[in-house]
Amino acid sequence: MSVTDIFWVVFGLILYTYFGYPILLSLLTAGRRQPAYPADQDLPTISLVVTAFNEESVLRGKLENSFALDYPQDRLQVIVVSDGSTDGTDDVARDFAGRPGYLFLRQEQNAGKTTAQNAGVRVAKGDILVFSDANSIYAVDALRQLVRPFADARVGCVCGELHYTNPQRAAAGKGEGSYWRYEQYLKRRESLLGSLVGANGSIYALRRELFEELDPAIISDFIMPIRVRLRGHRVVYESAAVAEEEVAVGFGDELKRRRRIVARSIYGLWRSPGALNPFRQPLFAFQVVSHKVIRWLVPALLVVMLATSAGVGLARLSPYDWLFGGQLLFYAFALVGGLFPAGPGRLSLFYVPAYFCAINIGALLGLLGALRGQRHTVWKPVARPDET
Repeated sequence: MSVTDIFWVVFGLILYTYFGYPILLSLLTAGRRQPAYPADQDLPTISLVVTAFNEESVLRGKLENSFALDYPQDRLQVIVVSDGSTDGTDDVARDFAGRPGYLFLRQEQNAGKTTAQNAGVRVAKGDILVFSDANSIYAVDALRQLVRPFADARVGCVCGELHYTNPQRAAAGKGEGSYWRYEQYLKRRESLLGSLVGANGSIYALRRELFEELDPAIISDFIMPIRVRLRGHRVVYESAAVAEEEVAVGFGDELKRRRRIVARSIYGLWRSPGALNPFRQPLFAFQVVSHKVIRWLVPALLVVMLATSAGVGLARLSPYDWLFGGQLLFYAFALVGGLFPAGPGRLSLFYVPAYFCAINIGALLGLLGALRGQRHTVWKPVARPDET
């Protein structure tokens, strides 16, 4: 295979994962509509599990929001698990003691979100488990909307819709907002196709009997829905169940977050080999490879594309010289956006390349870390805008 062949194969894979796969999803789901689920019939009991590590600044608002939701209080259990918090998180959580259906647990050691969720589920009493983060604020009807699809016995997991807010108008936040709208489109289409790949950790639910305790190094909102699907149940998207969350404040925050997510996702997928078995569930395996696996490889593909086009471009063979120059210009815009987020970085010409590079550098570090056996079991909350 020649250098030019390698370039076009790599370019084709990048183009496919970002554009070809969404187009293919659109064609495969053309004419399909979200099922009409019955509303407010036989509302199930819910256990809302909120994990928190040093979330003093947001936990009170989260709990006040949880108790104000439009859901029968006698059918709602709220569980807070403090994962070895060292700030005032525990004090805030204890302030709500005595509320009907409320339970506070503390893990003495910071063992990670997945371990905290495992602990929360052990004391959960609801037929439906809902998982949320301490900084996620739910719309008043979010729980009612989230449980509606469970009227279909084939549905095992439901993912709600996360809206990002960007009160500081941060450049990284603009990039995250654009990227997340793109991801939401994929989730809606994958849901119509049969089952979406992964869920939003801020707002997703599953049947209690389908829950599996996971290894602390596994990212639960990605692997749990996959395992639900492998057991023969559907994972669907419910856009009417809305949660709201502030975006990360900087490109560096997003890079670190992406590194952790990719490393944990790769490890989790390795521990769930059936997800990639084309003979077990061919359509779902195709979705996982198209949406996730190739996406994780994009940073390595970008390096190969730059190197191959440089070799040909320097030989003055058109159009490769233009392709090489175009890549250099794109990365130059990314550098400007990353270095000056409060200035030119606020313009899409700069924040889009900067965000794209940040998430792919993070993905590359996560991929390399996973190959070296790194396990990201614990996490540190991203600094809120009012804490920086």
